[in-house]
Amino acid sequence: MSRARRDPRQAKLRRDRIRRLKAVGREPEPPPPEEFPYPQHPLASERSMREIHALLEGQQFDNIDQVNARLQELTLGGRISDIAGAWKRDDPKWRAQQLAYDALETDSLEEALRLCNEAVQLDPDCIDAQRLMVSVAPMSPEKRLFLMRDVVARAERILGERFFEENAGHFWGIIETRPYMRAKQHLGELLAEAGDIEAAIAVFERMLELNTNDNQGMRYPLLGLYLTVSRLEGVRDVMSRYQEEKVMGSFAWARVLERWLAGELDEAQAALAQARKVNAFVEPYASGARAIPQQTPEFYRPGDDSEAQVCACELAPAWRRHAGFRQWLRAQK
Repeated sequence: MSRARRDPRQAKLRRDRIRRLKAVGREPEPPPPEEFPYPQHPLASERSMREIHALLEGQQFDNIDQVNARLQELTLGGRISDIAGAWKRDDPKWRAQQLAYDALETDSLEEALRLCNEAVQLDPDCIDAQRLMVSVAPMSPEKRLFLMRDVVARAERILGERFFEENAGHFWGIIETRPYMRAKQHLGELLAEAGDIEAAIAVFERMLELNTNDNQGMRYPLLGLYLTVSRLEGVRDVMSRYQEEKVMGSFAWARVLERWLAGELDEAQAALAQARKVNAFVEPYASGARAIPQQTPEFYRPGDDSEAQVCACELAPAWRRHAGFRQWLRAQK
């Protein structure tokens, strides 16, 4: 067992790293090292986009060729990150967000907290730094939830009502919204952990309204919460909106429980046969024969046990709530 798993505070930091992976998109297992020559981090592309925006800020272009030409001109003899940092060195908000990125990328709890403290001193409204501090600092679950609500509310005030009205539907495509969306996701997860299922559902539903592409993968835990409280219309709505996901373990196994809850046992059996084809590793978790993992893997492979562990964490509240389903499933041999 690693030191990070033994130390509860380090474990919190690892859970936040997994949240970060979810927040930049559901990630399959990365390719082998020889196919992945440059070191990557889930936030690397976001940082790069932010730096490019900084270099192009306030400039007008007629087409993408002009943009590329300008970037090439600007970056001759240097890296974009170095040049953007030099341009923005007197901007405290810029520097604070860079420190927050550093904090989100480190494996050291002490370093993460140090960087977050430095970030909020530069910019008290640095949402990523505030969220991470609330995530890993020792406190009661009740206080953590209270403070995360405050972080989300502060981010909403900063963005403003008009911003929400004008940009709802494609939030993730706007770099400035991402710290807020990460905080919103974290709030929904804390609400679910606290057992406030309806409030968690409302958070995740709102996130899908703000970002219909759902880059953060909120449709998956939302399915589990809908099933927990038997909101079958919600399950069907999510499945119809993201029909391409039927080949994913979470959707396939959610379909089994949805049909069982609807009382359509023949259709539930047919859905079970399909779910076993999609990922048979889920079944022991669903039936209760295997314990639900405490932490999900940072990456998963479709059809593998790594994906099954992710599915188990997302659907476990529903399986636990509906003991009759587990009994039925164990009988389907």
